[in-house]
Amino acid sequence: MDIGGTRTKIGIVAEDGNIVSRATVSTSERGEPEPLVEGIVSTLRPMLESQSRARKPVAAIGVSVAGFLDRDRSAMYANANLPALCNFPLRRVLRERLGQECTLEVDSNAAAIAEFQLGAGRGSARLLVVTVGTGLGGGVVIDGRLLRYTGECAGDIGHIIVAPGGRPCACGARGCLEAMVNSAALTERGGGRPVREVVKSARRGEQPASDAIAETAKWLGLGLASLSPLFAPDRIVVGGGVAAAGDLLLDSVRTSYRLHAAPDFRDSVGIVGSSFRGWEGMIGAALGALRPTS
Repeated sequence: MDIGGTRTKIGIVAEDGNIVSRATVSTSERGEPEPLVEGIVSTLRPMLESQSRARKPVAAIGVSVAGFLDRDRSAMYANANLPALCNFPLRRVLRERLGQECTLEVDSNAAAIAEFQLGAGRGSARLLVVTVGTGLGGGVVIDGRLLRYTGECAGDIGHIIVAPGGRPCACGARGCLEAMVNSAALTERGGGRPVREVVKSARRGEQPASDAIAETAKWLGLGLASLSPLFAPDRIVVGGGVAAAGDLLLDSVRTSYRLHAAPDFRDSVGIVGSSFRGWEGMIGAALGALRPTS
């Protein structure tokens, strides 16, 4: 399962990364942790029972969650977009409710696992994966190992400030990279329409929608250029809901990146889209449970 600020994605994932079954439940509408856990369990349990009846029982349960994890990866302790789960014993409660051991991983790390093992990050020596949706998270894989720094991940990279005085951010600052590129920012630029509607309109050639995506891409390219000296990636994978715009977004991201990046990174870093159409967090959670990382 992949617990995000807006939606939680739930499914059965095969060892090769193929999704056998999937569903989503609302995260934000449930508010408190207990209703969210109940929604997850009631959705996942029939899938588990179906696998058992088919004599293909699940081998492990992996959970990715937006936010910083404690040192033993049993609970999330900080995320402005998901306050209800802060300090809630998520791993223990899910283990008790589902009757099976669970592993907990930061969602950006899970996305990085999926891309590195099976997706657009295969073969990269220094991989940066960013997921752009309700928030912006990033995972880093160096020589096959996840970078764990603040909060059991690479830190909250979405909160570098790229536009002083820019849009207010959930963290309390203004002009954070997250605030400038997340789904709310794109919706705002697109006249209040959901991201999927803005993308559809841009594909039909509607100029205001294309402009909204280009403005979002400009800030994302600037942010990635700012992050490159920290992680020195040879490849950057962009995933999450906003990345559903595909090359409508990424072509402009690459242009902005080359404009702002230092010479050492300008032409040597490949920027590509995710292989998993927004499901990379769930797939990575499953892969991490099957083949635990350090």
